[in-house]
Amino acid sequence: MAEIWLRPWALLLSGRPHRITVREQDIDIGADHAAAIWLYETNGDRVEVDGKRDTTEPIVGFDAGDPTRRLSLLPFPLRNVPGVTITSQGRSIRLRRPGNPERLPTNVEPQTEQEHEAHRLMLRAESVWTRVRDVELLLGDPGQLWQELGRRWKKVDDDTPPRMDVIADHAFVLWRTVEELARSPRRILRRTHRQIPLARVQELDRRAMTWLVRQPGETLAERAGDQQRVLAVAREDSFDTLENRVLRSYCELASHAARDYLELYAAKRQTSRARKVDAFGKASRRLARYLADHGVRTADPGVTPNFVLQHNINYHRIWNAWHELLRRDRILDQLWRWQARSWEEFCALAVVVALIDIPGARVVAAAPIEFRDEQLRGCWVEHDNPLVTIFLPQQKLVVEVRYRLERPDKALSDFAAPISIRFGRLGDFMGFLRIVVVWPIWAVRGGLIPGELAEIAEVTAKGQKTRVNVVAAAVLRPAVDDEAHGCEQSGSAMCLAIGTRGAGLANALAELTRLFTSTLTAEVHP
Repeated sequence: MAEIWLRPWALLLSGRPHRITVREQDIDIGADHAAAIWLYETNGDRVEVDGKRDTTEPIVGFDAGDPTRRLSLLPFPLRNVPGVTITSQGRSIRLRRPGNPERLPTNVEPQTEQEHEAHRLMLRAESVWTRVRDVELLLGDPGQLWQELGRRWKKVDDDTPPRMDVIADHAFVLWRTVEELARSPRRILRRTHRQIPLARVQELDRRAMTWLVRQPGETLAERAGDQQRVLAVAREDSFDTLENRVLRSYCELASHAARDYLELYAAKRQTSRARKVDAFGKASRRLARYLADHGVRTADPGVTPNFVLQHNINYHRIWNAWHELLRRDRILDQLWRWQARSWEEFCALAVVVALIDIPGARVVAAAPIEFRDEQLRGCWVEHDNPLVTIFLPQQKLVVEVRYRLERPDKALSDFAAPISIRFGRLGDFMGFLRIVVVWPIWAVRGGLIPGELAEIAEVTAKGQKTRVNVVAAAVLRPAVDDEAHGCEQSGSAMCLAIGTRGAGLANALAELTRLFTSTLTAEVHP
């Protein structure tokens, strides 16, 4: 049997809400649930998605309680049509998500409201990616990684320049190249046929002669007709060469990459780096329009370079830069498909940052972290478990953050929470049975969901009766605005909307710290 889940904790709720059984009819997920969805398989039944069994990403540790079951995350599609094909027990149905935004091509300006929504969503994915990449910059000093990460994320008025990206590097390295090519793009003389006045005819070829003998009249003047024009060979300048097609394609990509960069770092537009990117983007846009006005087409990504692209120094630089932007675009495609996984990784880092912000908190052990050269379905960070161990001297507690634990306790695996916080009193082994679970839930539009806090409270109440003693739970969703946040809390249950930068991120981290502090204090002083 296979089911579509709209929440990862659906197994723990009575009445089977958020669970759609895969039967013979197609399934449409309404636009009101523009968020992550999961595929639940049980009884050893393995479902194929788009003809493959590895299309989805399994929730690590969920099968620890029962090896015959499996819960996996479905990627967000680049296109809504025709939908996702799910094959179970020989029957195929189609899962559609009408009303959800589609991935907008990088070189296209958004026009409709849905395209603007897709553009905002892509900017949020890039912002999450930027936050996660902060880890890569801090790996040089692992001992201070978490403290420095917290310092960066909690800055509201950050006067540091925006992050160096591919387009920023191009703005500093290639601006002179673009200027030189704009002054004199390469052109060739191309032979064409057109009607030319008799006095200006210089060459007739076979095609022109064939046309001429078919015209009525005895003399050349009679055959030229009233306008005294004949079909003849004309030589004219043409800019539509392969190297200029590559140049135009690069300039279009560069101008839109510069636009995204400036929107992503809108608060830092006055820095020298942002101004340089702005100027480079405008120059690239002007050159792309100039080439388009002169009949230059765009190049296909798989084109084979000609002699000029390989040996002319300026065009060769453009060729290499174009492929760098194409690789970046492919990364963005994967970020789009696996936004939920990137959000999950970002939230795991945020949980650690919030915990070490508790007064007196001290990191006593941290797992070695490696930043991948290429993302793996939206994830960049490799680590062991526990991710970090923290000592709280005021509460006399030891706290462990576990992220994607492969073999959790069976009772804990039912929660399908990728992040869990285990804590207990110093020297008290049984105290480690207390757990806080955290669900990062990605959503298109962001914000809090009405009624979700009551669900989390119900799940937490059930968790307190298990042997793992789940004493608190939190749902972390993206905020509607990347620089805003929202919070609802009832007892030990919290629903939090997190911004990805500025005050939205700093304030959300403060709310998360308050939840952890109150939970841990309540456990020490019941």
